[in-house]
Amino acid sequence: MRRLQTLILLLALCFYVWFLHRFGLSTVLSYIRLAGWGLALTIALEAIARVANTLGWRVTIMDYPRDLGFGELFVARISGEAIDYVTPSAQLGGQFVMAIIVRRKLAMAVGLATVIVASLAEAVGQIGFISGALMTALPFEARLHHLLWPMMGGLAIAIGLAAAFFVVQMKHPFSLLWKAAAKLHVGHLGDPEVKAAADEADALLVDFYRRHRGRFALSCLCYLFAWSMGPVEIYILLTLTHQPPTIVTVVLVEALGLLIERATFLIPAKLVSQEGGKALILSLLGYPAGVGFAIGVLRRIKEMVWVFFGLSALAAHRMFTERAGAEPARPTRNVIEVPRAHGGQSL
Repeated sequence: MRRLQTLILLLALCFYVWFLHRFGLSTVLSYIRLAGWGLALTIALEAIARVANTLGWRVTIMDYPRDLGFGELFVARISGEAIDYVTPSAQLGGQFVMAIIVRRKLAMAVGLATVIVASLAEAVGQIGFISGALMTALPFEARLHHLLWPMMGGLAIAIGLAAAFFVVQMKHPFSLLWKAAAKLHVGHLGDPEVKAAADEADALLVDFYRRHRGRFALSCLCYLFAWSMGPVEIYILLTLTHQPPTIVTVVLVEALGLLIERATFLIPAKLVSQEGGKALILSLLGYPAGVGFAIGVLRRIKEMVWVFFGLSALAAHRMFTERAGAEPARPTRNVIEVPRAHGGQSL
């Protein structure tokens, strides 16, 4: 795995060197200078999307604990996103981090179940945005009509991955992970207490999709709104670099960029797909490729600022936890009621 990651990093570095040699470092830097302090506007705009993402997670938590502030949930969310950004974890590592950070006030089983549900809602929100963008903007851009079937294929793959993720959630995934850990004798993961927590998380997943579809739909809408901030950011960056933006252009740039990133989701930090994807898409739309590369660099700077915020929040949380000492996880009683054939059982 490390060899593969090293190979990806080397290929990305070669791509950057080739692009800068072909279009000129001075050209790319000139576009970046044009953005100037306007980059701070995109960083602030990202805060709106991050709050919407946190709300998407918040609505999946039944009987929300009164002592769990929204700010704490926000910190957990940006910390998990930072981990996902810098590691090839396919978003699994970040989800565990989110649940771990709030485990002092939200039971681990509940945290794990809700971040998994929220992750699926985020994928559905993204699919909704891409579908809406392609249906409304693509008919007005003749230069991309020849890419219709590749785009439909990419969208079909995204839908298939989301459907497969849902199916996995219905197959008691946490219990399966516990069984694998027990066979491998990984630390204390084979303990009966851990098995009980895994069973609770599986029960919560099944119960949520059966009884709380409205909440899931609301979560999807929160993530859809967050994804919709992307075209606004592209519009701002094109304006700052003195390029004439149109609604059709910014919507297609963001939608196609998300398709490229979805196809390369295992590559950490969106290497190649960020700068290269924007350069390719904007060049197809008649803009200078150097503008697309510069916009990719500007977006990466914005993302790295938020990665810094997330990792700093995670480090501060660890320092606080070490000082305060480990506390037992909150019991899951009164979090949600899972009905049984004979009577009810509280989780």
